Amino acid sequence: MRSSLIALGAGAILVTTALSGCSGSVSVGGSNLDIDKLETTVATEMQTQLNLSGTPTVTCPDPVPIEQGNVFTCSAELDGDSIDVEVTQTDDQGNVTWKTVDAGAP
Repeated sequence: MRSSLIALGAGAILVTTALSGCSGSVSVGGSNLDIDKLETTVATEMQTQLNLSGTPTVTCPDPVPIEQGNVFTCSAELDGDSIDVEVTQTDDQGNVTWKTVDAGAP
């Protein structure tokens, strides 16, 4: 698993497996998180970290107020398969970390 910092992130079974196990962090400040920036950054980082042939579509709730410790879930989809992405706000400045969540994990 590889993490990164950004200042302001074949078959169905293979795709789902490929989307799991990556993480990153991004700064998306303001009074609410910049969800467009977050979605774009997470998608780009996932494609790069996992060497995917396509860019996943990431969808997050909007708006999300900036609040340290707040955790919310986004969804990443590629080729009809989706996986949850857990986003944690690390401070009150809009910095977040994210990681994919394996739905099959206990």
